[in-house]
Amino acid sequence: MSSLLTAAGAAPPVRSASAVVAKAARGFHVFRVDGYSVTTTLPAGERLTSQPFYVGGRCWYVDYYPNGGIDDSADSTDSNAIAVYLRLQGTHIKERVRAEYKFGLLDSTGTAAYELPAEMGIFSSPGRAGAGYGGGNESAAGDPGCGYASFFTKEDLGRRREILLKEDSLAIRCDVAVAEVGPLAVAPPVQMHDARMGRGRGMVGRWGGRGRGGYGYDNYCGGDYDYESPDEYDDGSHEGGGKRGQQPPDDKEFIRRCLAAQRRKD
Repeated sequence: MSSLLTAAGAAPPVRSASAVVAKAARGFHVFRVDGYSVTTTLPAGERLTSQPFYVGGRCWYVDYYPNGGIDDSADSTDSNAIAVYLRLQGTHIKERVRAEYKFGLLDSTGTAAYELPAEMGIFSSPGRAGAGYGGGNESAAGDPGCGYASFFTKEDLGRRREILLKEDSLAIRCDVAVAEVGPLAVAPPVQMHDARMGRGRGMVGRWGGRGRGGYGYDNYCGGDYDYESPDEYDDGSHEGGGKRGQQPPDDKEFIRRCLAAQRRKD
């Protein structure tokens, strides 16, 4: 039998190449809770949720439980400790993500006054919706994320009030690191011929990894594809004009601004 790969008279072969590059994406979020003493009046098991933040091309939330974590039912008494969890935003796509996380409490200068060692966890998005106080209404239902049911006792918070609860404000820092995979150009754009139209088309794929389980891409054939995570985008909000390429504040200055922001007067 003759081989189609070596058949005479065949059209020139269509050539293509593709590659992916994996990198460690990391970031942190500072969740400031003003009016800590008021939050302790919430029922056991209820949470306050941070605004969404992006690391590794995914959306995350920090959940703060002032009177005990997810193991406490509505009939249980208040816990003697606060609970904190990191949670992956739920989407319509089912996926599991492995990420490293670390929680700490900051003093009024932004310095870590208490922190636990980093841990690795598995975060799930079953494609359903959940809800809670504050943001995070598109969370993964049934998956509280990873964290600590007894992160820090209220008694210890009271003893260290001058450091951790200045002006009745609690500052929680959460660090996150996760693998991020994206396409890498390794060949010139490929010309694919559409027989119906009678002309060539330059085919360039798109980033679509989570449709393949979280760590891949779809239909990429060469070309210069510029991709970046939302957390790497400069929106021009920092001082000095906000032009791309301008040096942003370092971590310590960033945290200092977060903690120094004035509470809105109602």
